[in-house]
Amino acid sequence: MSKSQEAAMRRVALCALIAICGCTPAPAPTPQPPAPVVDDESRQVSELLGYYQRVAQLGPEDQKRELATATQGFNRERTAATRVRLALLYALPGTAFQDDGRAVQLLEPVAGGAGTLRSLANLMNAQVSERMKVQKRADQLKDQVEALRAIEKQLIDRGQQPTPRKP
Repeated sequence: MSKSQEAAMRRVALCALIAICGCTPAPAPTPQPPAPVVDDESRQVSELLGYYQRVAQLGPEDQKRELATATQGFNRERTAATRVRLALLYALPGTAFQDDGRAVQLLEPVAGGAGTLRSLANLMNAQVSERMKVQKRADQLKDQVEALRAIEKQLIDRGQQPTPRKP
């Protein structure tokens, strides 16, 4: 083989090598996970939980204003979201307007429905109902303690009365 033939063969081999390397598929890009799909109810639940946290940190007067606003909103538009919002406020512990019975009343229709909002309503309903049972039991125990104190006082009073003497 002559030098020119050898050079031509090298060029052909080089071109073939370049062609082969250029034809290899590029590595597939790493697929990005799809953006999470947030439905309307999931967004509402997230907003309601944020709302609850925010209202829990407010002062008593601001909490009363929130209750008035939520009540007006519920009276205007009786949706599941406005119902749960108002129930959240009535279930807020340590407030002057806490009313667990009213909160349960508001939550029951939503808890019987379907969807993400139903799950929140069921959770709240279970917690508030349990709190009501515990409070009822505490009240019963308090009544029993008061009855025992009254009996104790009667026994003490009987023991202090002078006994009649026989002549």
